Order: sequence, then C-alpha cells, then structure tokens
Amino acid sequence: MSDSSREGLRKAPDADLHPSTPLGGPSEPSLLRRGATTADSVGAPDRDKAVKLEVAVPKSLRKAVRAEAKRRGISVDDLVAEALRNRAPR
Repeated sequence: MSDSSREGLRKAPDADLHPSTPLGGPSEPSLLRRGATTADSVGAPDRDKAVKLEVAVPKSLRKAVRAEAKRRGISVDDLVAEALRNRAPR
C-alpha cells in the first residue's frame, strides 16, 4: 500500500553523515538546521542539556536566591533548576 502524501527522499549535501532527508519545503525539519543534533530530538538524554532562560523577578527574590545559593555552595542556576525540578505537580 502506498501513501501518496509522503514526501520523497533526496540525497543530502552531507550524505556521508545523513544518507537521506525529506524534500525541502518552506519549513525544513528542525534536525536539518545547523547546530541541531539527533540527540536533541530522539531518545532520553543521559543528563539534561542546560539551556538559557531569562526571567524577570523582584529584586528581593533575586537577593534571596543569591544568598541561598552562596550558603549552599552552588550556583544560582543550579539552585533555580533544583527548585523547578522539585516543584509540586499541579
């Protein structure tokens, strides 16, 4: 049985690494973008990949977070990530 809505395959410019890719269109799959890796899309990583997150918080909260991180001997990023991981499910 053939599905006519499927895209065909074409030889990719980096065919030695990725033998075939879907035909290009207005929106290329995210894995074809420069810097993207298969590990970003498939499988569970051994460890979470750190990504930048910018948020605005009240100055008093920022001071409290910095003080707590210093007290515990960890970075502010690690403290915030831990707090988010341990948040109560909604």
